[in-house]
Amino acid sequence: MLAMRRTFGVLVLAAASVALPVRAVDALQWSGFALARATNDDALGAQIQLGVDWRPLLGLGAHVHLLARDESDGSKRGRIGIVQAYLEQNFERGAHRVRLTEGAFFLPGSRENVDALWESPYTITPSALNSWIGEEFRPVGVDAAYTLRRQWTSGITLFTGNDTLGALPAVRGWAMRDHWALLGEHLPVDEEYFTSVSAETDNNLGFAVRGRWNNDRATVQLTHIDNRSDALEHGDLVNWDTRFDILGADYSAGDWTIAAEYGWGVTDVIDEESGQRFSSDIDASYVLVSRALARGRVSLRGDIFNVDDDEGHALTAAYFWSPRGPIRAGVEAIFTGDDRRLALEVRYAFSP
Repeated sequence: MLAMRRTFGVLVLAAASVALPVRAVDALQWSGFALARATNDDALGAQIQLGVDWRPLLGLGAHVHLLARDESDGSKRGRIGIVQAYLEQNFERGAHRVRLTEGAFFLPGSRENVDALWESPYTITPSALNSWIGEEFRPVGVDAAYTLRRQWTSGITLFTGNDTLGALPAVRGWAMRDHWALLGEHLPVDEEYFTSVSAETDNNLGFAVRGRWNNDRATVQLTHIDNRSDALEHGDLVNWDTRFDILGADYSAGDWTIAAEYGWGVTDVIDEESGQRFSSDIDASYVLVSRALARGRVSLRGDIFNVDDDEGHALTAAYFWSPRGPIRAGVEAIFTGDDRRLALEVRYAFSP
């Protein structure tokens, strides 16, 4: 309920801008895209994503990220809704900068999903690590970040929700897909239980801390996440107590970009009948190499992911063609084990 009240408050604030003077309305901006996708398993998909930003002052803003899709992938309330909704304030004095964020947001840090609306410019499908983050982790709370000389950043996040974080890799296994969980959505873990980024069932605050160094070409970041879950069953939601670390880096030179992330940790659940705690070691990593072309981009990525001693690998190759205008066409091939997945996508970007 707390998460939904905060989300509603941000939506009201953004919508109220239409009643403000012309000068404030001019601070309202929106953009997004619509896409259609076909895969070799005869799956057809379509979605629309929209980002609305209101920035009446240089250091004050609000953002709402909306999504609609034709397939909910078996989830409850998963076809249309809110991905992110937050307020942000920026304070800068000399070499010092403080950024505060309140609401529901993706945690800063992905070296792959670096475009607007948490999209990747490199591939159609994100890595196993960032697929999991998109499905199962969305802090709903407060984030504070301090940056010194535009190079050194430290941040701390306190959040509600995300009590079921860890269920998907531990039970279902790692997956590669771009399903951003909506606030209020319940994604299936198996035939009986679900996971949710926004449901708060144990009244424990989770936290994340991070440190980053960057310059004009490179970034290195280390993040620690602890959802402080009670690891117990709550109706059709099962909480998983998850502690997870992510080390990421990227480097760009000319048309070339190299990016990599490694995430590792442990997630626990308690059997209520016996009181026994069961643990799963989970980790996932990728290395990506990409080159920007005159009318597009080509990328190659390798993934490794594990649950305890069960290891998987994947190789992804993607090519985007971007003629002048709002159209982008892409083709992607993913090789994982004995499976081969081919995807074709056409995307139309829109803005006022």
